Amino acid sequence: MPTFYKLLLSALIAAGALTMCMSRSELRVPAPVVMRSASGVEGSELRHIGFDQPGAGPFQPLFGLDDVLPAGYPFVLHRDKVYRSAGPGSFVVRPRGDVRARYVVEEHADRSEDRPDRITSLSIRDGDELLGRKFLRAQHDQAERGRVGEDAMAFVRRVLGTQAPAGSRFDEPSYGAAPVTHTPLRAGRIDPPIHGGDGCPPSYRIATAASPNQFDAGAWSFRPWSDVDSYACTGNFILVASGDGARLLLDLLDPAGQHLFQTEVAMPLDARAGATVQRLRVNGDRLQADVHYRPGKLADGKPRPRQKFRLVISMTPPGAEAPAAAVAVK
Repeated sequence: MPTFYKLLLSALIAAGALTMCMSRSELRVPAPVVMRSASGVEGSELRHIGFDQPGAGPFQPLFGLDDVLPAGYPFVLHRDKVYRSAGPGSFVVRPRGDVRARYVVEEHADRSEDRPDRITSLSIRDGDELLGRKFLRAQHDQAERGRVGEDAMAFVRRVLGTQAPAGSRFDEPSYGAAPVTHTPLRAGRIDPPIHGGDGCPPSYRIATAASPNQFDAGAWSFRPWSDVDSYACTGNFILVASGDGARLLLDLLDPAGQHLFQTEVAMPLDARAGATVQRLRVNGDRLQADVHYRPGKLADGKPRPRQKFRLVISMTPPGAEAPAAAVAVK
């Protein structure tokens, strides 16, 4: 039987099964089907068919970008962007250009506006070949939608296997903790700009419309697991800070968007304290930055004193060579 008719027959059978299940008083959806699995998958594309525009209507996908990114693929295509993995939980985002993915994950909307729950179908293809299909169902509840997204991500990985371990959109990834010393400095009288930018071109910014907030360099952007708080630059390096006052997450990139290093720094501060990185210096395997903290207020409403620390971080594990990209910068 030609491929076209196989696909048509599969779609008709699935639609018929769904219609029969929905006609019953208790909604039941067909079981997931895996026709063929693939292994060693490097990348995939996520598409949504038949949904309202993002943010413009109530009918939104149950399996979104935030669900597929933790699946561990080296790259994911979504709309006009390509998301390339850059360490645990982080991605460098660029225009997709001529990048293509062999495998496509499509979620199709079912327009049943009179039902209290939503049903969508998730199909996974290798070109014209259908590899697997799963129906998704959730009510208008964010917690349930999150659970459905996690379950769908597990199904996608079952069909499109990859060597990278799966993460979770809800669990903070571990950046690792490089050796660090922090020395208290005099904070001064004036707070630096909240989002930083010390030593950076004026075109750099934080894209607050994105979720999470991303560092935007123009030709590319950087998306960590949590909101970007501030950034600083020097010569050939950009330091992006996220996390919170107690657990500072640092990512080092170059102006072309190459991800060089990441670490987390535990600080004896309130998690609600805002942090701004300043005075970045990179010399061989050593990263140095000043961090200005705005700790908020005391219990009586009075402002806490500002705090400032100089961090000196070793980017090379004991016995390893220094990163090739970390050329000495004075």
